[in-house]
Amino acid sequence: MRLLPFAVAPLILALASLPAHAQADALFGDGNAPIFKEEEQDHRFAKSHLARALEHGTEDPNCAQVLAGLLTLLGEAAPYFHKRDQNFYLDATLANAMNVQLNNPRFPGTQYFVSMVRRVLIDGRLPPAWLQVARALNAEGAKIDIAKLEYLADGVKPIESFYFTFPKLKERYDVEVVRATTAAKSTALLAFRDAYLDREVAWNGLTLVDIGPPPKKKGKHAGAAIPKDALVARLEWQDPNVRDDQLDIFGKLKKLKPVRFEAVLAPEQYVDLQRIPKGTRLMVRGRFWEMNDDLTKIELRNALVFGERDFSQGVLLADPNAVAMCPFATNDLAGIAPVQPGGFGMHPGTKHR
Repeated sequence: MRLLPFAVAPLILALASLPAHAQADALFGDGNAPIFKEEEQDHRFAKSHLARALEHGTEDPNCAQVLAGLLTLLGEAAPYFHKRDQNFYLDATLANAMNVQLNNPRFPGTQYFVSMVRRVLIDGRLPPAWLQVARALNAEGAKIDIAKLEYLADGVKPIESFYFTFPKLKERYDVEVVRATTAAKSTALLAFRDAYLDREVAWNGLTLVDIGPPPKKKGKHAGAAIPKDALVARLEWQDPNVRDDQLDIFGKLKKLKPVRFEAVLAPEQYVDLQRIPKGTRLMVRGRFWEMNDDLTKIELRNALVFGERDFSQGVLLADPNAVAMCPFATNDLAGIAPVQPGGFGMHPGTKHR
């Protein structure tokens, strides 16, 4: 299907899913980030009542829900902005909630959200006033992830591709290394490392084991030394599709071995590391730096950690009744054609990337 750049009438505006046999070039494209330029839609959005509210806030409690819902969506999408194409990722549960809660006959909330994303990508950062409004909304009880918006306010730093999830990496390892033919076996691992290492990634579904000083590196994959004063987050990833109550052929419970992650943390973080307890679910954004030969140990560098909120049981972005009663939740983006040239859309994703 053709993606619409601004008029987001249907919610499902996804690229077709990448085929299971997708190679690195399909995952990452040509490596050149798309360029976003001002269009008529952006001028209309800048003059809208909602854009003014994002700049100055609101005293209306109904409208506060509208702003909080849209800024929540923006924060959750921010770590996954990527270079591959003009699409962006949004958790499927959030996308469905947006469709139901922030859209009505007089207010195309999805169009406004896409316009907000465009504004950020055109400017290269979150407008400072939007961050201040988000903080004020949280002070009144909203639950916007301020850390992710602060990250975005410091500048858009796209990853390589939101399609490059850790499960996708494991899938490619199975195809390209584990199942390599005898003729290809000697070079399969080296080719795999060349294709997938040294990529900027944002991976979720990780559980915090500990944060502390760096371990001593030994062996052929020791890599560049980690600064002694650096902090390293030790995390685990467990395949969500495999249960720990399954029996093997001898009737014994299978012992699942999680993949171990070491994320060398960037000096400046957007969350308070001292307030994150062990066992917390996190997403990590950083450079995929190293892996062992059987893909059971992963190292990331210059990593940022963010909380991973659980939306699996649903989420309330805004009460539809409040949206209906908000004075500025109206369509003042009139004049958008149903189909426009170019491509820009969301990719409603799965929970575990």
